[in-house]
Amino acid sequence: MSSVNSQSATLRVLMMPDYRIDNPYQTLLSKSLENQGAEVLFPFGYRRVFPIFRAIKSLKKIDILHLHWISPYFKGKNIVIKLIYAIKFLIDIFLTKLVGVKIVWTIHNHISHDSQFPILEHWLQQNLFNLANSIIVHNSLVIKDIAKSYKFAKSKAEIIPHGHYREIYKNAVSQVEARQALGIPLSGIVYLNLGMLRPYKGLERLLKVWEENQEFHKESTLLIAGKALDESYLQKLTQLASTTQGVILHADFVEDSKIHLFFSAADIVVLPFEKILTSGSLILAMSYNKPIIAPRTDSIVETLGAADWLLYENQDNQGLVKALKASTQVDLNKLSELVEHECDKLSWNNIGIKTYQVYEKLLKNSII
Repeated sequence: MSSVNSQSATLRVLMMPDYRIDNPYQTLLSKSLENQGAEVLFPFGYRRVFPIFRAIKSLKKIDILHLHWISPYFKGKNIVIKLIYAIKFLIDIFLTKLVGVKIVWTIHNHISHDSQFPILEHWLQQNLFNLANSIIVHNSLVIKDIAKSYKFAKSKAEIIPHGHYREIYKNAVSQVEARQALGIPLSGIVYLNLGMLRPYKGLERLLKVWEENQEFHKESTLLIAGKALDESYLQKLTQLASTTQGVILHADFVEDSKIHLFFSAADIVVLPFEKILTSGSLILAMSYNKPIIAPRTDSIVETLGAADWLLYENQDNQGLVKALKASTQVDLNKLSELVEHECDKLSWNNIGIKTYQVYEKLLKNSII
């Protein structure tokens, strides 16, 4: 039975885990929900055993648990520890449901990036599909994609896009001013890849393609910016970048106050993902109206809409090369206008309305 007994009661939502420091997504989502009249709460303190259920009990009267990334609840460096954490997590979710709290799960990834135990993680997520009352995905085509891997009631799935980042970071400045501030060439096309430096992002492939095709971008610059979590991977990228003409590797964390400089300096953003479900990097590039080179995956196609001029087939070994060549021949100003138009559709106000409606529907069904 839901804890909401009348329409006048304030709908209380607990969002977990709390990733607001690293990612503004939850901050923007919670603000849009509060504009609809919801009270959005986040956990405080560290609880080792059943952190979700204990957070709910400490906060009282929680109507909805809105779960996002599950990696904090799926720890361990070997499969035995991972299995123990997986079981504890599922018990945690079961106890949460037992006290009448509805579970909403937004799926951001197929499987955690760089997962060491994908079969176990698949098993965990299949159980979570079964336990969740509602599942939110960011694109309609993603439902078809995840249905190939998981069994779940399609009636649970709700399509709500990932909102833009226009309200979070500083406004763009002139390209010359940004390039001077970053100390990069003032002339030529600048291709940008910004974000954490991780293997699934295809950066090694990008550097290899750049090195092997100097003839059509010899006046251009490839700027890769972000922090690496793995030292050996950083060394590999550093070696590749140092021996490739026209590449600048800024291997440090990019502070929020400087993000606008990188996007202002760039003409094009390159996102050569190996595999992706939802990309914050894509949304961030769109928030600065940047033309985007990326693989033609279902989620990227649906998000970019008419601004898909520079998408390439991932199965084509020459796909990335063709996209880079095409970027030197298209009208980048026109493409930028299309990106801006598609980004307009990612309004947080609409996302707040739709997400609140998901909550209301669950609670209404529970008291009928």
